[in-house]
Amino acid sequence: MPRVCELYEFLNSKFPSSYSCEWDNDGLMLADDPGREVIRVLCTLDVTDEAIDYAIEHSYDVIVSHHPMIFKPLKSVSYADPVGRKVLKLLRHRISVMSFHTRLDAAPGGLNDVFANLLGLTDVTVLECDGEAIGRIGTLPEEYTCATFAAFAKKTVSAERVLFSEAGGAVRRVAICGGDGKDFVKAAKAAGADSYLTGQLSYNIMEEAGSIGLNLFEAGHFATEDFICSYLTLLILKKFTQVQTGYFNSNNIKAI
Repeated sequence: MPRVCELYEFLNSKFPSSYSCEWDNDGLMLADDPGREVIRVLCTLDVTDEAIDYAIEHSYDVIVSHHPMIFKPLKSVSYADPVGRKVLKLLRHRISVMSFHTRLDAAPGGLNDVFANLLGLTDVTVLECDGEAIGRIGTLPEEYTCATFAAFAKKTVSAERVLFSEAGGAVRRVAICGGDGKDFVKAAKAAGADSYLTGQLSYNIMEEAGSIGLNLFEAGHFATEDFICSYLTLLILKKFTQVQTGYFNSNNIKAI
């Protein structure tokens, strides 16, 4: 069985911190004993209270998440603080946490490459904005109307809904960015995309699709990232064949 430090070193080799955005805080969030043996690993998008309780109930040793459990510096570690309560509970049950956020988005073979592959994009290249090479742009095997592409994207990522705003023309050359990708709209247009799919866009941006000249699609933050948990699970199992893995759906945002 691997140790906590060996699991982290393996994932860090796949998704090095050099790919993390400057404003991000990802990596090894919590480890009371880096040399502790890892038997069970839980993959989840967010380290929610529910995810922690599930990990405790099912005797997981490590939680691997996409979104960082600790994003801003902690001023104190106490039960008065929501993050502090998580830290204390995890320490009490000796569960380590490692999070791979923007480095997982940007690294080759990471979230947005998996996203592009799910959509069947070819000729995929990096989409960069202000020095952050997180997104991707590629070509669909066939043209879609906006409505049919929205339906295709909804099914592909199991989204509850897909909002779209048409600029006119077919959907073929598509830029993508999982999660909150509203800052990449101009970069998508400049890169030659006719359409842009991400998890979150603002109302004002979507209203301007026509003037921007870009078909815009919003499929939800959770839906455009959660599939990476399955990928991480397979990656871990391939390297550490004796480790047991599990998944927790951390989505607390519901729609009617």
